[in-house]
Amino acid sequence: MAASPNLLPYGVIREDLFRPLGGLSRRYVIVAIAAFIVAAAGLVAWGVQLDRGMGVTGLNRPTFWGLYIVDFVFWIGISHAGTLISAILRLTDAAWRKPVTRAAEAITVFALMIGGMFPIIHLGRAWFFYWILPYPNWRMLWPNFRSPLVWDLTAIVTYVMGSVLYLYLPLIPDMAQLAEHTQPWRRRLYRTLSLGWTGSDREWHALERAMKLNAGIILAIAVSVHTVVAWDFAMTIAPTWHSTIFGPYFVTGAIFSGIAALILVTAAIRRVMHLERYLLQHHFNNLSKLLLLMSLLWFYFTMAEHLTIWYGNDPKEMAVFGANTRGIYAPYFWVWSR
Repeated sequence: MAASPNLLPYGVIREDLFRPLGGLSRRYVIVAIAAFIVAAAGLVAWGVQLDRGMGVTGLNRPTFWGLYIVDFVFWIGISHAGTLISAILRLTDAAWRKPVTRAAEAITVFALMIGGMFPIIHLGRAWFFYWILPYPNWRMLWPNFRSPLVWDLTAIVTYVMGSVLYLYLPLIPDMAQLAEHTQPWRRRLYRTLSLGWTGSDREWHALERAMKLNAGIILAIAVSVHTVVAWDFAMTIAPTWHSTIFGPYFVTGAIFSGIAALILVTAAIRRVMHLERYLLQHHFNNLSKLLLLMSLLWFYFTMAEHLTIWYGNDPKEMAVFGANTRGIYAPYFWVWSR
């Protein structure tokens, strides 16, 4: 059984946590090259789309969304790993959260960086993306403020700014520590990022207050962001989608997927960086309990959605319901439901 981090000498803890920043391993370089190749292939494919039009993606009348909107919802949902999970645990003073919150907060920022690109990738003329920004212009055209897509942009930009700040605040003391135990050229960078941190009691109290305040604000922003994403679907008149339950339904699904992503990422970090003494079994047990709770809530919303469709017996909705449960889409529906 691994020893508790509280029983380890501070020098051992510092060495274990700072070791990944010491240099580039061969395995890291190989993974980075593979990621670069994948990103380059994606840019080439996007270039083909810009050159030939959206038709090459299979999106055309009457199918306008497809894979892009699915990826957008997926990554925005994953981003809730940090804000909702970390913020809730911080506000409730859950002591066991400390080894996993940093990974959760980093997942939020990186997932938003990916998810925020998909609305632009989805545009036919991506170089005119700024047309959806509400600013005075010579064209005398303004965005349609009744469209959820405009509020998607507003919500995501706000969410990114808040999430970066939420990740940065707890890093300030770490930056000061890194400045004392690193190479000279990095030392100047870390000292600048640490904002002159000295570790006094006054600074710690101010930082704790700022993080709790930011946690409360980012919690409200996270809920509003995924509610707006849900409205992208619910504001349509498509059968089974025009529902008021989509807001909390999507927020619950986002927390569920965020916890699942956090478990996978934490397990990978634990194994690759050899942090078995810090990421213990009870951390995964607690995260699994949260995952079970959110899966039960998600099951409740799923049952509520389909029960009201079946009980209402509207012909248009029952046609979609029948295709999902007994028709051509039944295999996908039942596999997803499980």
